[in-house]
Amino acid sequence: EISGQADRPSPLAFYQAKQIKPENLAASTARTFLGIRIECAQCHDHPFDNWKQSDFWSFAAFFAGMERQGRGGFLAAIREVADRRELEIPGTDTSVGPVFLDGSRPLPTQTRGARKLLADWMITGKNPYFARAAVNRLWSQMFGIGLVDPPDDFTADNPPSHPKLLDLLASEFASHKFDVRHILRSIVASDAYQRTSRQTDPSQQRPRLFSRMAVKGLSPEQIFDSLAQATGYVPAAVDRTPTGPGVPDSVRSEFVELFGDDSSRPTQQRTTILQALALMNGGFVSEATSLDRSRTLTAVVEFPALGTGDRVEALYLAALGRRPGAKRLAGLVAYVDAGGVTKDPAAALADVFWALLNSSEFLLNH
Repeated sequence: EISGQADRPSPLAFYQAKQIKPENLAASTARTFLGIRIECAQCHDHPFDNWKQSDFWSFAAFFAGMERQGRGGFLAAIREVADRRELEIPGTDTSVGPVFLDGSRPLPTQTRGARKLLADWMITGKNPYFARAAVNRLWSQMFGIGLVDPPDDFTADNPPSHPKLLDLLASEFASHKFDVRHILRSIVASDAYQRTSRQTDPSQQRPRLFSRMAVKGLSPEQIFDSLAQATGYVPAAVDRTPTGPGVPDSVRSEFVELFGDDSSRPTQQRTTILQALALMNGGFVSEATSLDRSRTLTAVVEFPALGTGDRVEALYLAALGRRPGAKRLAGLVAYVDAGGVTKDPAAALADVFWALLNSSEFLLNH
């Protein structure tokens, strides 16, 4: 049985969002975990790859035999009917049972649920897709572009830019029992990740060479969490659990919605006028940089042992993780001591903090 609650993460929402249809669940699972767009073979053999229509429906058969239980609406529990293991290919008289994408079949003696068998196969050496797809997604998350890009399109016509590197990362991932942190540590410790974003040679123009680090914007979720951390405005545990479809997730949800309101997909790292205005004049940012609501700003302003230069440096450390240069520090100290526009040093410090949180250094990676 698959069940869930509105205030706790669970697989239930995924199944409900896909309408518990085997074809929808199979297509999404293949894209997400295997990097394969097998849905192109749903109605006919894949036009550009080797997948047959029977491959698609045999994979979808792993998700056959599930139905809602009771009248719980969107969050009604889902149960698996054990004796339903086959699907009929639409438009034919052919029924197919579960077959893994490597062509192997579950053994007749394997009586566990079909989805459990699929999950076990995912992390075996027989599955040539999962480890490569997973490390490629992690690479894409860190660099803004995958070794295979887009990351859900592993095909012969879309080869990896660095096949040996992809194979090495996949091997490391599998040999370390699919430890995500191990791969992320390896990526961030690499020379490629630590390179400057400045172009010093014309040969560095092609992003997929990774000869310099690409400048990429933070995701809306990352921006919100960074703002919350820097300003001390929202506790870490707030707004981190979904409340169900159509129900707003409070401040965090409202902020993220400005960057794209399709909660079924990761928000894109792009900038619009509305987003820029939200950062400059939006309610959350305005409150988060006010003396009434920002614990960081309040502590900096009210701590008596700090001079103006110390206060400015503290705001730099909170927002950017570094101290300002001597020339910039001198200019900001003069601005704060003069009280800024309102002739109020505390308000001037709030202005400095606001400017730092709207800077490209805060909003961009590298």
